[in-house]
Amino acid sequence: MMRRSLWIASGVAVVVVMAGLLVYGSFISARYQMESLQTAAQEQWVQLDGALQRWAAESSQLETAAAPVAKSNQMALDVLTSARRTLLQTRDPKAATGASRALDEALKAVIAMGVSDPQVQSDAQFETARKRLRRMQRRIEQDRSRYNESLRNYDLFVGAFPNSIWAQIAGFDADRRFFPEITSAE
Repeated sequence: MMRRSLWIASGVAVVVVMAGLLVYGSFISARYQMESLQTAAQEQWVQLDGALQRWAAESSQLETAAAPVAKSNQMALDVLTSARRTLLQTRDPKAATGASRALDEALKAVIAMGVSDPQVQSDAQFETARKRLRRMQRRIEQDRSRYNESLRNYDLFVGAFPNSIWAQIAGFDADRRFFPEITSAE
């Protein structure tokens, strides 16, 4: 009788240890996957941030080309300069969203101002800057899509059961800093 209860106790202990190892393995696997997804999202943000910084820097070329006509509308160039400076100093996705929208609106105003003036419109530097900015905005759109997709993958993984439990234990939170689309400054 005592032997039988010893076997039962040993069997229960083995089952508990195996279950513990499975739970621990699930936790380690989920944690590794969350770290990988979080790193991928951060890398995509670095790509997007670099593209935004280049876009902001390139906007100065358009400003230079539009400067001759700006005498009548210096405020548009001042707004562009301020928006560019803000975006160049921004490193956070949430803040970059507002700064990129402000720069986009300022670029639209300067482009509209330049297009309405025949002297600026015929300027090769103005047209080259417009084309470059358009190409950069397409690149930003691609980088934005990749960033949002990697962030979405991370958020879905962190939010799924049982990963949500492991995420809370390991200190991972859903990251809802999606970067909205920037409309083309045409």
